[in-house]
Amino acid sequence: MAEDSVLRTVLAAVREVAPGAEVNEDTQLIALRVIDSLSLLNLVALLEKEFSITVRDSEILPAHFESPVAIRAFLRSKGHS
Repeated sequence: MAEDSVLRTVLAAVREVAPGAEVNEDTQLIALRVIDSLSLLNLVALLEKEFSITVRDSEILPAHFESPVAIRAFLRSKGHS
């Protein structure tokens, strides 16, 4: 999956768990409270399904989910580029 399509998929997943939120690639998801703890877990579940990955509890860190670009970097570390 190309990097741009990864970012598009991440943005779509964020918009699904935070309907109505204005989100772009640099939106600070946690700091701006676009996502909360429950929507973060829903986002993780969507990403696991979409990218066929497993996200361990120890990997659910604010740094990995602070923005769509950070999520893309996290996915890259899991083998998706």
